[in-house]
Amino acid sequence: MNRTPPATNLKDAYNAVLLDPLQSGDPRWVDCSQVRGGTDVVGLLALRIEGSSHSTAQLISGHRGCGKSTELLRLANRLEREKFLVVYFAADEDIDMGDLVYTDLLLSIIKRLERTLSENGIKIDERLSKGILMWFAEVVYGWKDETVMEAALKTEFELGLNVPAPLPIIAKLLARITGQIRTGHEIRKDIRLKLDPQIYPLIERINEFIRAALPEIQKKGYQDLVLIIDNLDRIVLRVLDEKTGRTTHDALYLEHAEQLKALDAHVVYTVPISMFYSLKATQLAGAFPNYEILPMIKVAEQDGSPCQEGIDNLSDVAEKRINVQSLLEKGVVDYLAEKSGGMLRDFIRLLGYTVELAQAEGGKIPISKKTAENAFRRLINEYGRMVPDEHFKLLANVAKNKQVRNDTKHQAMLYNLSVLEYMNRDRWCDVHPAVRELAEFKNAYRQIE
Repeated sequence: MNRTPPATNLKDAYNAVLLDPLQSGDPRWVDCSQVRGGTDVVGLLALRIEGSSHSTAQLISGHRGCGKSTELLRLANRLEREKFLVVYFAADEDIDMGDLVYTDLLLSIIKRLERTLSENGIKIDERLSKGILMWFAEVVYGWKDETVMEAALKTEFELGLNVPAPLPIIAKLLARITGQIRTGHEIRKDIRLKLDPQIYPLIERINEFIRAALPEIQKKGYQDLVLIIDNLDRIVLRVLDEKTGRTTHDALYLEHAEQLKALDAHVVYTVPISMFYSLKATQLAGAFPNYEILPMIKVAEQDGSPCQEGIDNLSDVAEKRINVQSLLEKGVVDYLAEKSGGMLRDFIRLLGYTVELAQAEGGKIPISKKTAENAFRRLINEYGRMVPDEHFKLLANVAKNKQVRNDTKHQAMLYNLSVLEYMNRDRWCDVHPAVRELAEFKNAYRQIE
C-alpha cells in the first residue's frame, strides 16, 4: 500500500485525521500492543482458527473506538494469506443496532456469505440452493410458487431497490428480508414472529449452505471459511426486565449463545466490553471460553503518572498523518494524547478538532496549546451531555479505586465510555479525562475525598 506523505498544511491535515479503520498493511498503523498489556490479540485469534480441526466461535471485546475494527481487518488479512476464505462485515450496515434479535444476525450472516461466494465465483449445487431459497420464501412470505416469488422480486428490483438487478434470485430474496428488518417496524415484527419458531430449521438451512459451499471453496484453494462480524458491540444497552436486570446484550450473547456457536464455520463476534463487568460475565466466558479483550492504550499509569510509551505511540499515530513539527507547537500532541485517555478514536477526533479550530482562527501555524485546550473543551462538552447525574458519585469512586463493580450502572459507564479499561498484567479502570473535567465529577470527587 502506497504511503501518503504526512500533511504539511491545515487543509490536508484536516482530511488526514479521519476515523475510518485502517486496512491491513496501511503504513499509518502503529503497534501499540505493549501498552495494551503486551498481548497479540490478532495472533491469538488467528492461531485458534489455524490450529483447529473443527469450527470455532470466538469473541473479541474492547471499548468502541479502541481500534478493534483495524485489528479485525488485520486478522482477516492474515487469515487470507493463510488461504482462508474470510467473510468480514460490519453488522450495523445490515441491522438496526437499537433493535436487534439473534434471527436478524443469522439472516445477515447468510446474506453476506452468499455475496462473498458470488463475488469469488463460488457456486453451490443448484438444487440445494433452490431448496434453501424456497424455504426462506415460504416461511417468511408464504410464497410456495417459484414463479410468483420471481415476479415479485423482479418488480421490486426494477423499481429501484438498492441492490443491482443482475444479482442471483437468492441474493435478491435475502436482500429483501434484511432490508425490511432494518427499515420496516411492522414487517420486522412479522418476519421475526415467523422465524423465531423456526430457529433450528433456520440454522440448518444456513449450515446446509455452508456445507455445500465448503467443497467448492476448497477447490478454489482455500482451507476453510471464516466469518468475522464487526460492530456488534454497538448494540444499544437497554434493560429489558427491571426485576432480573436482563439486558439486550444478555438476550443476544447469553440466551442465544448456542445458536451463535452452531454455525459450521469459524466465527469471530464482537461483544460490548460492559458484558465482562456484568454479574453474568462468568456465564459469558463459560459459553465462549475463547475470547480476547483489547484494552485502551495506556497513557497514564494506575497511580496517575504519565506512561510515556503510550504517549509516544499516539504521537507516532499523529506523525504518520500530519507533519507534527511544522503544524503543531511542541507539546501539543502529548497533551492531546493524555486527554484522549488512550482511546484512538478520541485522539484522532481531538487532532481533527484542533486543526478545525486553527482554520477557524485564521490558519496560523504552528497551532498553539491554547487551541488544543479549546478542542479538548469541545470533547468535555460532548461527554457532559451523555453522563447521567446519578453516575457522578460512582465515577468518583472508580477514579479513586481504579475498579468497576458488576452492576448495571457500572456496565452503562463502560458502555458509554465514561470509564475506560487498561491493562498491566492485571486489568484496571479509570475515568475518561474529559469526564474528569466536568464540574459534577469534580464536586463528587471532593465529597468522597
